[in-house]
Amino acid sequence: MKAISLGGRKSGRGGTLHVLGSDLAARIEAGETLLSAAVRGNIPFPHMCNVGECGTCKCRLVTGHIRLKRDISRHVTPEELSAGFVLACQSLAMSEDVAVEVPGMGRGRSTDPAPVQIDASVARVTPLAPGVLALEVDLAAEVRYVAGQVAQLTVPGAPGLGEPRCYSFAEAPARASPRRALFHVRHVPGGAFTDWLFAADRTGARLCFSGPHGGFRYHAADRPLLCVAGGTGLSPIKAILEQGIADGLACDVTLVVGARTQQDLYALDAITSLKERWRGRFAFVPVLSQEPEGSRWTGRKGHVTDYLCEVAAGHADRAAYVCGPPGMIDAVLDVLRGVIPPKHLHYDRFLDRGSAALGPSSAA
Repeated sequence: MKAISLGGRKSGRGGTLHVLGSDLAARIEAGETLLSAAVRGNIPFPHMCNVGECGTCKCRLVTGHIRLKRDISRHVTPEELSAGFVLACQSLAMSEDVAVEVPGMGRGRSTDPAPVQIDASVARVTPLAPGVLALEVDLAAEVRYVAGQVAQLTVPGAPGLGEPRCYSFAEAPARASPRRALFHVRHVPGGAFTDWLFAADRTGARLCFSGPHGGFRYHAADRPLLCVAGGTGLSPIKAILEQGIADGLACDVTLVVGARTQQDLYALDAITSLKERWRGRFAFVPVLSQEPEGSRWTGRKGHVTDYLCEVAAGHADRAAYVCGPPGMIDAVLDVLRGVIPPKHLHYDRFLDRGSAALGPSSAA
């Protein structure tokens, strides 16, 4: 039996959270979300933003009663809600016992690598563009992940840096050392982690690494690919395409990258390498929104949605992979919904302190 409500009072007593198909369980304190209880109880529950913006913690309520803290229709359709699907970060337990099914957890449900929490350190920091760094991290043990997934980083003992920040792996597992990870980090002014990282040479600094997390990845389909990236949203797209080369994919690809100016375009050598090694046709379309008038730029200007509006009808047969800030994601989905079937629309929102002020950041 299950019950989902947007009203009601908080439970006055605690209970137990059970993950079906496993022996995992955690104590739920009164007024606590399912996700908070899972994390506190060391259950490797998929999550990123903690505020209902990313949808990573979607699960299915099988037994028990919960109250939703907010509307979750951005990530859970009415049909899914009727079937019991909720976001764990927005679900307050209203009964003593709650049982959920979690994608990737439980017997026979997934072959994804299990998340680990290990010591790490900054191996190298390399500027990529104004306000963007490549962060290479040495890991205390080997880590397996799927291209498109994220890791969480914290700085032990540093004031204000104990909350995890999520960053996408910027390199395919096929190209990476199992004891080193690469991330692209954008400086978010006022973001505690990025202010710290950009302020000085942090080579050798201790970190805590948790991962992999997240469900963004390539989904096999007999379709050409439309990849749209804004800012450091390029990092998981790059990793997915690199993995595609390793796996021998030969479908056509259109990679659309949005940036403010030419200076903000980065990883151009890596994109050229992808284009040269890809087995099918590979089109790269950079779009600049704030390129000064009179510059020598001969490419497209405006926003990525301007380009997509022009070509959307011709991309109905594609599978789309979209990654970037929430505003860009929403605008792109508004263009592509009704053109590309929902099951072939895949996206990952990059949240920072400005867009997820109530919880840990995805890019700050």
